Amino acid sequence: MLRGYDTICLSTQDWDDLWTRKQRFMLRLARQGNRVLYVQQQLHLAGYLRQFRAQWRRPFISMADSRRVEENLYIYTLPILWPGDMMSLAANRLNYAVIARSLRRETARLGMRNPILWTYVPTAARLAGALGESLVIYECVDDFRAARGLVKREVVGQLEDALEKKADLVIVTSQHLYDLKRGKVSRLALIPNGADVEHFAKAMAPETRIPEELHSVPQPRVGFLGSIHYWVDLDLVRYLAVARPEWSFVLVGPVGRLANINAVSGLKNVHFMGRQPYEKLPGYLKAFDACIVPYVPDDVAKGASPLKLYEYLAAGKPVVSVDMPEAAQFEGLVRIAGGREEFLQALAAAVAEDDPGLVRRRMEEARRHSWEARFVQEEQVVEQVMEETLHAHRH
Repeated sequence: MLRGYDTICLSTQDWDDLWTRKQRFMLRLARQGNRVLYVQQQLHLAGYLRQFRAQWRRPFISMADSRRVEENLYIYTLPILWPGDMMSLAANRLNYAVIARSLRRETARLGMRNPILWTYVPTAARLAGALGESLVIYECVDDFRAARGLVKREVVGQLEDALEKKADLVIVTSQHLYDLKRGKVSRLALIPNGADVEHFAKAMAPETRIPEELHSVPQPRVGFLGSIHYWVDLDLVRYLAVARPEWSFVLVGPVGRLANINAVSGLKNVHFMGRQPYEKLPGYLKAFDACIVPYVPDDVAKGASPLKLYEYLAAGKPVVSVDMPEAAQFEGLVRIAGGREEFLQALAAAVAEDDPGLVRRRMEEARRHSWEARFVQEEQVVEQVMEETLHAHRH
């Protein structure tokens, strides 16, 4: 068991965002007796101005010390940074000078020594070696070179390559990412995403209530859980909703700025529920007759390990997914569709499904992919790297 280590986690999410492996793993580390400084996502000037109404307090928060949310767990907010961090090496150099100075000051205040630097940020190469860290772990959860927005593929690629050369361990979440990096990094481990299995299994419990706001939404209900960003194919959702006006399509999660929301505007059978409290999600799943993974079939989807896939399985629900590697591994439990018409046919079969045996098999499969199991995998691979590193230092 990892215990007694100081850890700096450079995250791509705020602590209070939708929870993914980042928050879960760092909380688990802290509860095992490791001091963790969780560094919230970097917010650049352009993003700050765009989100001013929601983020106006951020510069004032960043001037304060980290806040302790649990014993051993501290949340830290960086200053507002210069835009273009993933488009310009000069902007990256400037920003990481600010980040390194801020983190040196905060880790000194907390008395952290020889910390593990655990980064989910692909552009953090300049931070590696700047904090007196004993170990550098890069956990890659997406193909960042294929991302949209203020991103230049060649800049991100150069920075990520530099980080991977400095890292003692690179962890990836999908086979596609593993294949991209195999042979290029010294130590590579594949540990996919997972689910809070017990929580989402409540969708099958008799006492779980369907949220009131769904009572007026007609069945059959086709559901989606998760953030709605540019990688969600809302054109596909439109096609399905137009083809089956008697079905209700319920999308639960926050809508990102680059999501093609206009694709489904005016459709009365498409319902956006926004972000919902975590404890209500099993109730939403209970209300769904089938669940979908409608990703745009591109490099982002190839490299993704969708949390929702594991959550749907934990709830025992029929699932239809576009053809992507992480879904294909569950063939027989998840229906895979190669195109729009195939997706519609598969969804019709999913909506009509009445097979308690399949429900049971999905829930059993999900238990193999619990967050607890994933954390044990991470812990084992990190401990092995630590032992190898210590052995190398002794010799």
